[in-house]
Amino acid sequence: MRRSRGREVKILSLAAFFIIALLSMVELPQFADGGAEFYAFDVGQGDAALFRFPDGSNMLVDAGPRKSAESLVAKLRRAGVRRIDILVATHPHEDHIGGMELVLRSFPVGKVWDSGYNHGSGVQRSMLALVRDLGIRYGRPRPGFKEEHGGATVEVIAPIAPISGAESDANNNSIVLLVSYGEVSFLMMGDMEEAGRRAVENFPAAAILKAAHHGSRNGTDRRLLEQTRPLTAILTYGSGNSYGHPHGEVRELLGEFGVKSYATADGDITIRIEGDTYRVSQERAR
Repeated sequence: MRRSRGREVKILSLAAFFIIALLSMVELPQFADGGAEFYAFDVGQGDAALFRFPDGSNMLVDAGPRKSAESLVAKLRRAGVRRIDILVATHPHEDHIGGMELVLRSFPVGKVWDSGYNHGSGVQRSMLALVRDLGIRYGRPRPGFKEEHGGATVEVIAPIAPISGAESDANNNSIVLLVSYGEVSFLMMGDMEEAGRRAVENFPAAAILKAAHHGSRNGTDRRLLEQTRPLTAILTYGSGNSYGHPHGEVRELLGEFGVKSYATADGDITIRIEGDTYRVSQERAR
């Protein structure tokens, strides 16, 4: 079935809202009508994305830099998060895992998925020590691994094998996830660059692409777009960043493929998914 663009969705009645507020201490599924939700948060120059699955479980993919940690925790709470079932560290750069210590201290966490790449940085050592001290399940899932969450599927696409000798090994060893619900799929690319993409023979089709490496020219190429054929791209970068993200080549390429792009520099992005449809909204940065 051809993936379609979003449509308006039914919202909870006012009465239902008050019932949920009164039962805020009870674990309830997020959506009575079977939908799911995705958030890409504005954490400045970094990545933090949340999936809320129909069974009420949550997966947080990266947690932004340390300086945005308090803001991220507040946003997660406003989104209704009381527990994080899967916390994914796509790779050990500070702009992706700097906020994880506060997240780990602020929410019960079911398990942590890690790329397994040893960067040796203080922020990585501190995060892993806290995971160990809290007794949280820890794993390094490999391609082909899948989990089901209330009708949504989370599948690991990469890293295929440890990559070394590239200009940025930590980026190229990023965990890449395909998250599917109904006819809508997300491809979460971490910060994977060219060397990592070459190791993947075929990327799956996906309606929504979380572009790699903050819209950098080394994160998205023609082959990737030809294989994935996204309708929507999410670019995660900070306003006025010193790296020049997003690069003009990527913007032009997305335009050539007719991909509608949204940037976290413009505010938090929410995507509501129901079956074969989804709707994108954005809370503009102030």
